[in-house]
Amino acid sequence: MTKNKSFTPDPNFWLGYATFLMDVASPPSPTRARALLQRATQSVPSNQHRHLTQKFAALEFKSANGDAERGRTIFEGLVSTWPKKGDVWDVYLSLEMSHGSEENIRALFERMSKVGKKKRAATVFKNWAEWESGVGNKKGVERVKALEQQWKEAKENKEDE
Repeated sequence: MTKNKSFTPDPNFWLGYATFLMDVASPPSPTRARALLQRATQSVPSNQHRHLTQKFAALEFKSANGDAERGRTIFEGLVSTWPKKGDVWDVYLSLEMSHGSEENIRALFERMSKVGKKKRAATVFKNWAEWESGVGNKKGVERVKALEQQWKEAKENKEDE
């Protein structure tokens, strides 16, 4: 089917095949599934590459045979290529929250707070403070509020100039 031209432009086909190779096939073949990403990006229209790559990275996090570190590497490439795309950051953050350590999540929140516009940064700081309070880290909440205040002051100083 991968050679049939009528199926190959569909990103869901490639994602479904990768999911099958990672989770359903007996024995699972994660190396073959990982090799599909390159082939899929050759077949899928370029405007869908980001979404497809994002889904493959998420598969690495979610699959029992996946490698979360490989998923992080793919997401790092995505956020370096499209730093202002909030949806990429949000998916990366949610996967990190479900599969990563607190240090990784804090580092990701900190990086997210430095990218984007005022409204986006306000949302990031709000979500970060909620997460810190959910974890039970009062010092973390205070730190987030202090960072938010610093960010606001820096923006005001920048606008005054």
